[in-house]
Amino acid sequence: MPSACDSALIPHLYEEFGSSFVEMMRGMFAIALWDDAQRKLILARDRLGIKPLYFAETADYIVFGSEIKAIIASGLIEPEIDFDSLDDLFSLSYPCPPRTMFRGIRELRPAHVLEVRASSEKVVTRRYWQCPFVPAGEHRRFSSREAAEELLSLLKVRVYDHLASDVPVGTYLSGGIDSSTISALCKEVTGDAPTTFSVSFDDKRFDERDDAALVSRFLGSANYSIRYDSAVGNELDRMIWHTELPLQFPLAIPLIGLSGLARSRGFPVVLTGEGADESFGGYDCFRADKMRRVFDRPGLRSIRGGIYKNLYKWHDMPTGTVRRMLDNHGSVAEVSAAFGGIYPPWYDMWTTVGVHRERLLGGNSRRVRPVWEPPRGFQDLLPDDMNRLDPHDAGIAVELATRLPAWILLIGDRASMANGVEARVPFLDHEVVEFVASLSPSMKLNGFKEKAILRSAVKGILPKTTVEKRKRPFFTPIREWFFSPEASEIFDSDLSKDSLVKAGLFDPDLVAAFLSELRVTPDRMLLKNQLEWTLMLVLGAQILHRQFVQERCGVGPRS
Repeated sequence: MPSACDSALIPHLYEEFGSSFVEMMRGMFAIALWDDAQRKLILARDRLGIKPLYFAETADYIVFGSEIKAIIASGLIEPEIDFDSLDDLFSLSYPCPPRTMFRGIRELRPAHVLEVRASSEKVVTRRYWQCPFVPAGEHRRFSSREAAEELLSLLKVRVYDHLASDVPVGTYLSGGIDSSTISALCKEVTGDAPTTFSVSFDDKRFDERDDAALVSRFLGSANYSIRYDSAVGNELDRMIWHTELPLQFPLAIPLIGLSGLARSRGFPVVLTGEGADESFGGYDCFRADKMRRVFDRPGLRSIRGGIYKNLYKWHDMPTGTVRRMLDNHGSVAEVSAAFGGIYPPWYDMWTTVGVHRERLLGGNSRRVRPVWEPPRGFQDLLPDDMNRLDPHDAGIAVELATRLPAWILLIGDRASMANGVEARVPFLDHEVVEFVASLSPSMKLNGFKEKAILRSAVKGILPKTTVEKRKRPFFTPIREWFFSPEASEIFDSDLSKDSLVKAGLFDPDLVAAFLSELRVTPDRMLLKNQLEWTLMLVLGAQILHRQFVQERCGVGPRS
């Protein structure tokens, strides 16, 4: 019987190509297919991990789902926090793939197919795609102008593809170059400005409403905005319920609100700018990594401390940041050897997350992994030819395999689907990612100017100030939202000594000491940030344990 559903093509592709059918697909997908003739189950996930897919094995079954709570609800898996993943949380900020926060429940890694026959206990997985980074010095020979023109042409085609829908499609707009590019390209390929959706904050440190408004006026778009103040404490429960992951930065709260705004305005599909920072290497940590390499040269090491201090003073970084970085950069060789030949771009951040992590996590004589020791399974994620890559490309390869699917895309997908909104990510079309990977690293990070080639490509379709605007990370308040005297009452029970002892995840006395110390530590100290981040993860893990282990998904978030 004829069907208008696009998924109806999948069985026919499988009939013709077997499990290789995934290589003919593009975009985002998580697929479960049952071959009744061969009594075989096939699970497949898209190349970059845009859509989630989890599974667990028992003696008699394989259980799978797009959310962990579905697997727990089967009754076949006993929910239990994985302490390796908890350890990862207080360094990486997420479990090292394919682990999840729950023992025995794994994610199917991006670009992988899983097969298992009913007659066999053997589960077989294989990779069907890997981003084709080229060895250092062998990148495509483009002039900057040629590369910018081809990138813009490719992005136009892919944005046009992503606009295909039988329902209205809008865009998220922060005013940064990534979301602004997608919004501008929608207008380029359709002739009409898209309807855009933005987040604003009462706290000026995090607010980008003026940047979004500038782009909206330039494009002529109808822009709708949702505003956040400090009264968001009750939304943390809902965030954990949907993300199934404690978040060091509670970014999913405003993103859940943003998808609710889009849905309420009649837009069940949105395009976002996710993925550009990951494929181009646009985060500050990539610039800091390049700076580290520059000043690690003989003759420059002696002035490194002074350069760092002046630069980070100019950037208004907290007191203690430079000391932490210099301590790390004195052991670059050892860290690189441990992590498979790379000093991970986020390593400096990893070392700041968990305060007194061994005492915090080491209850019941558990071994706590030192931060300089890679998580179990980390090196399995790295390309085989990592040592042949330019350091910038190597850092991007690590990003694509770890933080992008395990944190960035997880947050985006869960926040949008919490309100039934499909968030599409044109920057993560695999042909766009492959093209960017083929470019010289200097086109991605030109000196210390991030996403240089993207800025060149879109300079004619966006305001000049937007094109030249420095990357501004998307953050939210933490202390004001969750640990102020007004907010703390909401979480008293989750952080009480009885709750901490019952969960058995953290040292209760140390958590109490952290809460006291947070109240008296000056704002401009790195320790203040460390305490906020650590307590945010402690609180999230406690809520996760309550919802999924104690209540076994039976209650859900508190209203």
